[in-house]
Amino acid sequence: MKKEKNSLDEMQEQKLLKIEHNGCWFAFWGLLATILIQTLLFDEGTMRSICGEWIIFMSLSLYLGISCLKNGIWDRKLKPNGKTNVKLSLISASVCGLIYFVSSYVKYHSLLGSVATALFMFISVFVLTLIALSFSLMLYHKRISKIETDCEE
Repeated sequence: MKKEKNSLDEMQEQKLLKIEHNGCWFAFWGLLATILIQTLLFDEGTMRSICGEWIIFMSLSLYLGISCLKNGIWDRKLKPNGKTNVKLSLISASVCGLIYFVSSYVKYHSLLGSVATALFMFISVFVLTLIALSFSLMLYHKRISKIETDCEE
């Protein structure tokens, strides 16, 4: 199959990139919302019902993360440092703890058990997220230094 020449001018190309950008993030947040809602609503067989969404969500997440690190991009607004990593880890752990608290309470109607589940998930997600972000930060700084040395030569 012969590939056609791009027939878009620069303005149209920028608009198309913006549309694709918005579509990608719409899919990302839509998949996350779908996974969270199904986790809260369904009791048994939740993993079976969210398996497809989870695979697509994780593939998209890995692609975005690896592509950004490969190109030396951290974020438009967030600074690449340990303080940011702690804040993001606290936010993700809080959201996850809250979701597991509500889910556990709805399923078992035990306040103490729900608090214990939420606390366990909060600590687990905080530690795992902090480790993942710290590792990503290390890779980011390594990649930035390599990009800068390549530009100097």
